[in-house]
Amino acid sequence: MLYVYTMKNQILFFFLFFQISLFAQKRDVQVYREFVDGKTIVYADNSEFCPVSVVIRTELVNMKSSLKKAFVLVPAQTKKFVVTELTVIDKTKKVSFKYQSSFFLGDIDLRKYDINFPYELPYNKGEEYLIGQGYNGTVSHQNEFALDFAMPVGTEILASREGIVVDVQDQNSGNCMKKECAENNNFVVIYHEDGTFAEYTHIDTNSALVKKGDLINTGQKIALSGNVGWSSGPHLHFFTFVPDIEKGRISVKSKFKTTSNKPEFLEEKKSYLKEYE
Repeated sequence: MLYVYTMKNQILFFFLFFQISLFAQKRDVQVYREFVDGKTIVYADNSEFCPVSVVIRTELVNMKSSLKKAFVLVPAQTKKFVVTELTVIDKTKKVSFKYQSSFFLGDIDLRKYDINFPYELPYNKGEEYLIGQGYNGTVSHQNEFALDFAMPVGTEILASREGIVVDVQDQNSGNCMKKECAENNNFVVIYHEDGTFAEYTHIDTNSALVKKGDLINTGQKIALSGNVGWSSGPHLHFFTFVPDIEKGRISVKSKFKTTSNKPEFLEEKKSYLKEYE
């Protein structure tokens, strides 16, 4: 889009390019600009239920930006949050700018979070399930800290940690062993207070018991397990992650309450009985 403004002896050319990068996410975020008191102000409306990192890339001619770094963290449910202010350097010369914006759920600059948080096993008391594939598994978990709980379709999935639901997909059906089938995954994503996320994947079709914006307690029923998407059999694929500007997200290890006195990392090919509620 090309916007042309005439101010006294000055012509301002504004080229606005909105582009979602390869790893950026399609989100309920709007970035727009207004011309106020001689300045161009770029705003963001974030209608998501967690903070969103808005990445801005600019090309400026005879202008300067108030941006201190490449992105701005926009709080959840915020309207008209100032992303940057662009001001003219020399009003007697031609002025133009370009900017691209992309969005990531959460803080892409997150460095500190609770690595020792005691997650609860995501199923009911008295149930026991095998970890079919663990961290850095050879089938589909290469370089990923994810866990596959081998459980029958229809098993009640419980939230391992309290938070707020930021994404739900349960309309897909069918499965296959090709990586491309990951686009057909069903899932629930929950945002935690320390800035991390947990994704519960392969839930059954139309089985989600929560929706975006719901506040979730630990142990609350959120969905039923399934065998949908990139899956070779019925199981719950669970992992926690932090957002990343290059990879989109990076999985992180999670410790779980088991029968031991201290939370521990779950191991592949071991079964875990839940003895608490």
